[in-house]
Formats: sequence, structure tokens, C-alpha cells
Amino acid sequence: MHIDAVHASTLQRAHDTALQIAKHNHNANLEVITKHIYVERKMGQAVIDAILAGRTGRASDLYTGLSPGQSGVTPRGYRPPGGGESHNDVAMRAKASLIMLLHEYGKELDEPPREFVEKTVIDSPNILPEGIPHVVVVSHNVFLSELYETMFNWGHDHRMTTCDYRNTQW
Repeated sequence: MHIDAVHASTLQRAHDTALQIAKHNHNANLEVITKHIYVERKMGQAVIDAILAGRTGRASDLYTGLSPGQSGVTPRGYRPPGGGESHNDVAMRAKASLIMLLHEYGKELDEPPREFVEKTVIDSPNILPEGIPHVVVVSHNVFLSELYETMFNWGHDHRMTTCDYRNTQW
């Protein structure tokens, strides 16, 4: 598959994956661009301290903002104590990264590629339009979910994340 750029989180597992993608690309000189903007949701020092103390249940409660035994979705504005990020914070980073990528790689087209006008699903990553840079972002679950939602809901208020990339792949 033709890839023009690979961007990755600064965290090791994402960087390692990005290196493998670049290595198997048509261009042997493709470099991985690592940026902190792509890292996973920051969990906060209180969550880290609870994990280190072996209190995983407490860590989970602190991370999700839910009371012990409570289930449901983490409130989008909830920030775990000690410097954690909310889902809204991650969504803002995802939007900033998308705007940065569009500014750097975006192309204005007179019309959309004909082979994609009627498509609602891309059947294969090998069928991508020519003349448009193909950029790969290698990151983590919450960041990738928020990036997807940013693209999917462009121009609309974000209500709820509807995807969950536990192990992202085609």
C-alpha cells in the first residue's frame, strides 16, 4: 500500500508498530514522525498511585469517575485526579491533530474521486484514491476513538464515542 507519512504516539508500543508499517511501505526511506499529541488519555497520578499500590479496583474507579459498583460511561468532562485528561480533552487533541494533518497534507480537489462517491465502506486498505496523500496515525484506543469521532461528526457537537479500538487493525 502506498503511504506518504506515518505519524505515531511517543509511547513505545505505538512507535514500534509505526516502524513496522514504515518498514513494509513502498518507500524504504519513509520516516516515522512521533508527536506527543497522539498519546493515550493521561490517567492522572492518583490512578498511577492506586495501580502501584495494587488497588486496581480503586484505580478503575478513579480513572472512570464512577462510584464503586457503578457501571456506565465515563462522563466526557471527568478528569482523573492528579493531572488526568477527560475524554473532551482527548477529543480536543484529536481535533487539533486532524487540523494539523489537513494543513500539512490536505489537497483541494475539484470533485471527489469518482470511485468513492457512492461508497459507504472501503473494502480494502489497498483501494485508496490516487493523488491524495495517505497518512497513517498510530496511537491508542481512546485517542483513536476520539479521532474517528472527530472526523465522523465534523461540524457537529460530540455526544458519545461509538467506537472502541481494543486492538486496531483492518
